[in-house]
Amino acid sequence: MDRERITISIKKRVLDKIDGVIDGSNIRNRSHAIETLALKGLGDEKSKIAVFIIGGEKALDYIPAAKHYLKMISEAGYEKAIIAVGFLGDKVKKELGDGSNYNLSLQYSNKGEGSGGALLSLRKYLSSGFAVFNTDEIYNVEINDLFRFHQKHQAVATLVSNDQTNLSGIYLFEPEVFAEIPAGFSTIEDSLLPKLAKEQKLVAIPMIDVK
Repeated sequence: MDRERITISIKKRVLDKIDGVIDGSNIRNRSHAIETLALKGLGDEKSKIAVFIIGGEKALDYIPAAKHYLKMISEAGYEKAIIAVGFLGDKVKKELGDGSNYNLSLQYSNKGEGSGGALLSLRKYLSSGFAVFNTDEIYNVEINDLFRFHQKHQAVATLVSNDQTNLSGIYLFEPEVFAEIPAGFSTIEDSLLPKLAKEQKLVAIPMIDVK
């Protein structure tokens, strides 16, 4: 997704320097090294981070969708995802692992009360626009296309969902959203998104095609 194969010629001494930044972890291979260095040169070196909300009695129902979206964001250039867990957190960790299957670094968090509280607890990690996955549905989407829509509409939040009643789905947020989340227990679905909609800070992408 969102990638093209190209052939280029590079001086050997430059290629040696590129290979020198490969560590097998933060920089996985030559293609990753070239992409990272190019983004840095273009002033767009910020690491992309996504958040997954996977908690509650039905947490394991979210695993198939989570695996789909982890693969999707990895192919879109993401390097890290934070998995916010609660009840059944140990089983979620067992299912998703450390992220190596997706060429991602996975970090687990069990802080905060409710989905809103869980998100607020991750504030220090999210200094630019970020995606939150809070759904067991698998949508035919491309995350970079969603962000282009989000940025075009200059929204604080964008909701991607086939259900505009319970408001679960994929969310695209700007860091300003943290000012809208109260301390203590809160939920994204029942507390945050309705508030943003009332303040006209939310746009939505209705999803129809679900596989």
